Amino acid sequence: MNDNTDNLRPILYGVSDYAEIRKSNAWFVDRTAKIRDLEKVRYALFLRPRRFGKSLLTSILEAYYDIDCASRFEELFAGTDIGANPTEEHNKYLVIRFDFSSVDKDVSRVQSDFDYKVSSQCDFFARKYRGRLREGVSERILAAPDGGKKLAEIMLGLKESGQELYAIVDEYDNFTNTILAESGLKAYTDLCHGDGFFKQFFTELKTLTTSLDAPLKRLFITGVSPVTMDDVTSGFNIGTNISLDSVFDDLTGFRHDDLCAMADYYASQCGFDARKAMEVCLDWFDNYRFGAADATPVANTTLVLNFFDKLVRTGKWPSDYIDENLRTDYAKIRHLVTLNRRLNGNFRVLETLMETETLSERLAKSFQAKELSQKENFTSLLYWFGITTITGGERGRTRFGIPNETLKQLAAKMIPDAYADIHQIDGRVLAINDALVDFSFDGTWRKFTDILAEIVKENFRVRDSIDGEKTVQSTMVALLVAAAGPYFVHHEGEAGGGFYDIALEPRLLDWPDIAHAAIIELKYLKPGDPEPTPDALAAIKAEAIRELDRYSADTALAAKWRLRPVGSPTSKVESPTTNLSTFQPLNLSTDGATGSVILHRLVLVFRGGDCILCEEV
Repeated sequence: MNDNTDNLRPILYGVSDYAEIRKSNAWFVDRTAKIRDLEKVRYALFLRPRRFGKSLLTSILEAYYDIDCASRFEELFAGTDIGANPTEEHNKYLVIRFDFSSVDKDVSRVQSDFDYKVSSQCDFFARKYRGRLREGVSERILAAPDGGKKLAEIMLGLKESGQELYAIVDEYDNFTNTILAESGLKAYTDLCHGDGFFKQFFTELKTLTTSLDAPLKRLFITGVSPVTMDDVTSGFNIGTNISLDSVFDDLTGFRHDDLCAMADYYASQCGFDARKAMEVCLDWFDNYRFGAADATPVANTTLVLNFFDKLVRTGKWPSDYIDENLRTDYAKIRHLVTLNRRLNGNFRVLETLMETETLSERLAKSFQAKELSQKENFTSLLYWFGITTITGGERGRTRFGIPNETLKQLAAKMIPDAYADIHQIDGRVLAINDALVDFSFDGTWRKFTDILAEIVKENFRVRDSIDGEKTVQSTMVALLVAAAGPYFVHHEGEAGGGFYDIALEPRLLDWPDIAHAAIIELKYLKPGDPEPTPDALAAIKAEAIRELDRYSADTALAAKWRLRPVGSPTSKVESPTTNLSTFQPLNLSTDGATGSVILHRLVLVFRGGDCILCEEV
């Protein structure tokens, strides 16, 4: 790559301070036009998955509405949409902003730490606006013994001073989601129900909105799911959940035009392949649709910034596109699919998602944690957490699908993680990865199939209420995805007029020298069925070969995977400085294709949890 980076706009990955981003002239996607739409909703709840730019959004709102930032308006908003045509409410309010992302998740310390966070912000508010409040108000706020009483003093002080308040609550449910996942329903219920401190906080906020001459004129709350809000406020009865409104479907996240602009700019400065960067973004970070299947598709903001930051800073293509912080976020959810070291109904939903890559249920907009055992609610929670996205719908049901490869890997990892809660297999997932890497270069498939068969057999024994064939398929798919390495793992994909069981598609963008791919045909016999005779087993194998013949004859699949002996003319990728405003995905069948990948056709026959045949045909 070129080293033409002296005047390069920095990428402030992980920074959500709007003033710092503007001061540094860092890469920034302008969504300030949406502020006009937000002003139509006085009290708003906005839900998006983790790492989706919610904290930066709240920082922008704070800078725009804070009366103390009026003198910096040009500095902060010059060149933005809202800066060119501001609303009448800009820099009109006293602003208090609570950030609950760092509240201690330990149940023994959560109350004291939460009160510390609330009290600290109230004290900061009192000192910051001392000159704008009536004499003595700041002192009363500072002297109040806890966060709840400090909020009450703020309400009284604002009424006395005739001032109006804009309150922001960022990541309202970050710590409650962790407590629910890791400490269980009882600990969570103790936190959010009864007269608990967290519920009392929202009661105080509600008082600020409903009393005579209420000083709280605007409230903006961000979070991940509606669960905690439903538990602490009976469904956010003080405002409007705007999360599914079409006007806000791209309030956070990067649209395709944003991705194109970013790839084109940094490629022109650094000399990498802009089209390849776009391919990575579309495959790994994109395709979230919020509210409806025809919503604007957006990419995860933080993942995109993390990718470009590594690419620009190191001059090398990252070896792993998944942000480790995101892995940590989603690892918590594994606890929602096990109960007392047994797999529960939520696990079945996750299995279905990995088998078919789709779920169909009514999207629940509000439900309590105690109702998560209901299939509809857990399916909806997967959407709110960003594990799935909306892909369609019919007959009153929403169809959900996995948005990208990042979430496909993270969702699949939950299945072996859940198995690990009841049966140790973590180390063998790494062994599968090693075996897949070996296979990708030397074609030795027996190592990874042996490990898969071993784990299937073990977990077949520990499953209760077993649907045997589903157990075999979901276990294999989940383990392969979790350990994917050089492969995209597909299940029930279409090829040759049929649907193969499992395919290992080579990740050619990242592993251009990969030499082997595979299609796996699974056959299943019930454990109570008679042991097949040699002739019966031969007939099963013959049927599998006929199906594999159809799949491997698919010319589109052969071209895309660059399979031998199918060849394609070689053409160069467009210059990295090409403008990508009309970007179209690369046609891998003609992008440097050599037709050098060998396809392995594998037949695996299971009788119950036992693999009785494993052959290449």
